[in-house]
Parts: sequence; C-alpha cells; structure tokens
Amino acid sequence: MIIRNLTKKYMVTQEYLGNENVRQYICYELDEPEKSQYCAVCQKISSVRGEEIRFLMEEMKNENFSDLSDFFINDNCLYVLLKHHVGDELGHKIVSEKCSLDERLEIIKNLLEKILILNMPVYFFASAMDVSRIIISKGNEVNFTYDCRNMIEFDAVQFQNGAEALADVIKFVFTYELKERSMPELETFVYNLGHNGMTKYLEIYEKYWQVYQIYFGIKQENLEPRSFKFKVWDFIKKVGSFIKKLIQPALLMLAVGYLVVSIMGVLAEHGVNDNFKSIGTVIVNNKDTSNDGQSVKDNMSEETELEKADTSGVE
Repeated sequence: MIIRNLTKKYMVTQEYLGNENVRQYICYELDEPEKSQYCAVCQKISSVRGEEIRFLMEEMKNENFSDLSDFFINDNCLYVLLKHHVGDELGHKIVSEKCSLDERLEIIKNLLEKILILNMPVYFFASAMDVSRIIISKGNEVNFTYDCRNMIEFDAVQFQNGAEALADVIKFVFTYELKERSMPELETFVYNLGHNGMTKYLEIYEKYWQVYQIYFGIKQENLEPRSFKFKVWDFIKKVGSFIKKLIQPALLMLAVGYLVVSIMGVLAEHGVNDNFKSIGTVIVNNKDTSNDGQSVKDNMSEETELEKADTSGVE
C-alpha cells in the first residue's frame, strides 16, 4: 500500500492501530535516503470537522513540536503524518531490566525535558502518555509514539487528562518506592500531578527537579520505607531483638546450672539400694540376719512348750 500527497509517496509496512473511522499505519518515504519512519493517521473524511483542520494548521506552525510532519487529504481520507520512533518501550524496559534508582530518576527527567522541549499540544501530550508509547533509546533518550484513534474528539482532551496519564507513568516507574512510601517528596509530586496541582509543563519539570535533586545519588537500600506493614515488621524486629538480648543471659545461666548438676551427678558415689521388700516369696526385713535366726529359735521353743502343756492336761 502506498500513501500519496502532491509531492511525496509513502510505503506502508504495517497497520498497528485502528477503529471504525481511524487507521494508523507505519510507513516510510520512498524518495528519502534515510528511510525515516512515520506514523500515518488515516481518518475518514466524513468524520473530519473544520475545527480539526484548523487545529492541525495551527500546530504545523508550532516549530517546537517537530513530531508533527505533515497532513493532507487524499482518497477521501485525512492523513496526519507523525514521526515514528523505534526503541525499547518504557514499560518493557522497567519490567525486563533491573534499572537502578538513579537510572529511573534520569529517565523521568529526560521524559519531562522532552515534553517541555516539544511544547506538546495538549491532545498529543495525552495520546503519548503511556508506558507502551514512551520509547527509550540505549542512552535513555526519550521519544514518543501516538495513539490518535480518538482524533475526532481532539478538542475534548484537557491538560489534566495528560497530567493524570503522566502520573500513572511515574507510578509505574517507581512502583516499589511509592508502595513502601520511601520517597515522600515523589509521593507528593505524583499526587499533585494527578489532582490538578500543576497546569504547565515548566511547572511540572521544576517540581520534579526538586525531587530529582533530593534522591539522585542515594542507593536503593538507603531509602527508609514508611509503609504501615513495613513499620509493623520493623517494630516486630526491634522487639524481637530486645527480647533476644534479655533471654540470652538467662539461657546461658540455665546451661551453666545444668552443666554443674551433671558434673556433680557423675562424681557422686553410688549408694546401696535398700528399698527391696522381698526376693521371690521370701519377705525381706530391714533387720540383721542373726536376729532373724534367733527369732526362729524362740518361736520353735514356744511351740514345743505349748505342745507339752497340751499333753499334760490329758488323762
């Protein structure tokens, strides 16, 4: 598929976004030596309003917004050409790479600088603020791709729509730090950004610059988390450490006592066990055996005397 205007031809290589009225294509200019890529937003002419044409004419005069290359009408369609940048999506980079705190702070700084330099029209600002449409080069340079499927409603988009989307991007980049509440200044910045606290690109950049200066150069492990669950866990660890210090001397004294008792038991003489009460059917008393023998003789003498007494009484 080839897209034509009066002087140029663009070869389409891919369609990647679209709805009933708008299609977006990746293309390159056939006669351009560098073969630079563009995003061609193709909108049915039947859905185009005069206000949209005037909007595009005004933004073509915005020399800072260099991502807007051209717009023209051909084959009953309005074509809007935007530069298409290739690189790693921000969302993919953050998920797949272990970016340091400094690197992430730098990426967001570069992102806000690029927004400021481009002086982005509000509609294009909002349409680019997504982690899948922010493109990061190897040197952490920032560029944008744009989702223009709602081009018909361009004038319904407000600055705050873009600011809220930007706040979501920053939340994604600093998910861990915001969850642990270890960067209170950044937390305040994100909240204000998402709640009408800033209304200009320069104001956003200046507020972030203050956060950047506070935290750039600080190692991740040196941040002090302030989340409730971390505070509870930190309290438990401190209490546990205190109890451990109290218990250790007691355990040591108990161990020493047990050792002393064990040594005394080993050195003690074995005594005679005199707790036996019987051996088989023989009753054992705690008396001398000589006395036992004498008792037996006495009993026998008594029995003999009784017998004699019995016989003497018989006539």
